[in-house]
Amino acid sequence: MKQITTIWDEAIKDYQDYGFNINMPDDFLLELYFKDKRIATFYRDKITPDILREGCKTYFNNINGDYED
Repeated sequence: MKQITTIWDEAIKDYQDYGFNINMPDDFLLELYFKDKRIATFYRDKITPDILREGCKTYFNNINGDYED
């Protein structure tokens, strides 16, 4: 399980300092959080690192303006 967490943490590493993090409540779901607010839920077999990063970027841009990565 730690290996999967590391992959997802690596995917959002550029966003973690802004308050983004992930939670995996079970074997099927991955939840994306901004601070204490869940902003998205994904099925782990459908998510990619690019989709996860895009979720962070889109949410961040919606609350703060454009973010260049």
